[in-house]
Amino acid sequence: MRWHAAGDVRLEEVELELPLGPGMVEAEVLFCGICGSDLAEFRHPFAIRPGKVHPLSGQQPPLTLGHEFSAVVTAVGEGVDQVAPGDRVSADSCWRCNECAACVAGRYNQCIHSGSIGLSSDGAFASRVRFPAYCAVPLPDNVSDEEGALLEPLAVGLHALDRAEARAGERVVVIGYGPVGAATALIARSLGMEPLVCELAPGRRARAEAHGFETHDPEPDGREFAKAVRGRTGGGAEIVVDCSGAVPALEAGIEMTQRGGRIVIAGIPKKPVPVDASRMVVYERSLIGTLGYANDLPRVARMIASGSLEPSVMITNRIPLGEVAEEISRLASDPRDEVKVLAEVRS
Repeated sequence: MRWHAAGDVRLEEVELELPLGPGMVEAEVLFCGICGSDLAEFRHPFAIRPGKVHPLSGQQPPLTLGHEFSAVVTAVGEGVDQVAPGDRVSADSCWRCNECAACVAGRYNQCIHSGSIGLSSDGAFASRVRFPAYCAVPLPDNVSDEEGALLEPLAVGLHALDRAEARAGERVVVIGYGPVGAATALIARSLGMEPLVCELAPGRRARAEAHGFETHDPEPDGREFAKAVRGRTGGGAEIVVDCSGAVPALEAGIEMTQRGGRIVIAGIPKKPVPVDASRMVVYERSLIGTLGYANDLPRVARMIASGSLEPSVMITNRIPLGEVAEEISRLASDPRDEVKVLAEVRS
């Protein structure tokens, strides 16, 4: 499933270049999830740079989309000993240079040459995918193929909560119940927190309730949204994670916390967000950005394997690979009540 330009995604036959390069893995794809990033690139390209060769992958568009996946290793390049043919894996999608200050410090999500499988190199909406061996995340036996394709978005939620220094028993408000919002709420609950999900869309709000979460409808509150949430959280939550990227939601989110509260920005706002710095200072609140993840997918895999995290409720639709282009087009214009749509790639 190849990205050619904004609004132009096509199913095509593509030959794999031979041989497999050193340090690389080739795998047969099992499942691959549609991410909000795929929808964003379909609408208005941001990460995909037409006409530009990525410095790490050496690729340029057109590119095969897909970075949330599970697969079975079919071949490994020279020097690869982390995985072997037959291993089931997911993948940390981050390309990294392993040389810049951020990479050396373990913060490879901030690499100066950062890129992603499926955005900077061919991804997993295909029968085969190739990626650096350092991206491979082996799947425990008791993590299913479908759950393996959920590790990546769940890692985003885990990293957001790590950035907030979340602790068991704290109250967390999650704004938005799309894929990242659902992942954040599920991770928070598994860590012993008390999530309140705020979601405008009735369908997604109903899904959150069906998944066992307390919910709040912001629409009737209008400008009193933050006040209403403070009332429901006993004077304010310790943590607010905005997964919507909506400017009004983030503005309100800042006022939902108690004194000393932490506000994490997981959704990318499309416009500048006005912030009253005096209220940040007087109430000693912290405004925190979060970008993807770093070393978090193996942790998520262990949480699922231990039984502390049950993520399959995120999956709201399953489709064949041939329907992905049409589904991306539909979701980009109207996400309906979907949370996570998985493509079953291996028939």
